[in-house]
Formats: sequence, structure tokens, C-alpha cells
Amino acid sequence: MMKHSPFCLMVAVLALVSTSPVSDAFAAAQPIFWSALRPADQAKTTMPLSGKTVSGPQGETLAWHDEGQPVELTGFVLPVDQDGDLVYEFMLVPWAGACSHMPSPPPNQLVRVVPQEPLHLERMYETVTVTATLRPGLDQAQFFMIDGVRVLAYGYSMSHAEVAKATETDDPDLLTLSPFGILPR
Repeated sequence: MMKHSPFCLMVAVLALVSTSPVSDAFAAAQPIFWSALRPADQAKTTMPLSGKTVSGPQGETLAWHDEGQPVELTGFVLPVDQDGDLVYEFMLVPWAGACSHMPSPPPNQLVRVVPQEPLHLERMYETVTVTATLRPGLDQAQFFMIDGVRVLAYGYSMSHAEVAKATETDDPDLLTLSPFGILPR
């Protein structure tokens, strides 16, 4: 019986390690800012309310290609798939009001998120921190707005993401709107 006890101990340890929650894998997540998602030579979008139309491709160049470790990114929730106050899929955007009340950010500043469990949305454009592996790849998503269906091109996606209410961020690209215009968060 003594011969098998190290083997049994090893099996027990492996069983415990393999059943640890996914959140342990996210414990070492690297916090990133929105600027990490665009090339250094692409200017920060500072005028989301601008009515200017820009011709040609804008923001299709993706700067983030490190899929090796999970990241933490803070932004605003724009629901894509929801039922009441439960959100099953959303776009993470760098400013409140993006896409629905003003022009959308460039694709490299839009992240499609599928949370591990539905997000209980208390208010539109709630600020959240999302933790998951960030996968680059241009794609499109369709969602319904009051004035009709919109199709958005996005540059990144996060699946099986942990989503938490954001309490604070130092990201200089994260903007919030007020009746007086755009203010840094």
C-alpha cells in the first residue's frame, strides 16, 4: 500500500489543480490602455462628436498581437445581444455614447466581448473592466438601435471574459460625456 501513496498523492494534486477556477488564470492579467490597441503613429481619437467624415480606411491596423496572456481593459458597455437587463454580448468602447449617439470608434478601438456569464446592466454605457485573452482579427457585428440596425467593424474580441464594474482607471483615452462636452474620466 505504501508504494502507491506517492502516486495517489500526485493524482489528488493534479485533480485539485485542474479544477481550479478560470479566474485564477486571470489573476496575472496585464492591465492595458486603449492606446495599446492602435499603432503608435495613429492619433488618439479626441473628437468623437466631430461631424467630419474621413475618407478611406481608418483604424484597420491592429497593434495588439500578444495572445499569450490575459489582459485587463476598462471601457464602456454597448450591448449587442441582451434580454432585458441581461447582456450576453457587448462592444467595449473607449467613450460613452460611442456608436449609438455619435460616430463609432475605429475598428482597432472596438472590442467584442462575450462574458463568462450574462452581465446585469444597470445603465447604458456602464463602465466595466474586462479580463480575458484579447484576440486580434477584423470582423463585423450587427446590433439594433432605436433608429435601426447598425453594423460595426471591430478589431478585437474577448470570449469567456470576466466582467467587473470599474471603480477607477488611469487610461487617458477613456472618455466620458457630459452636457458640456467630452471630459476625461
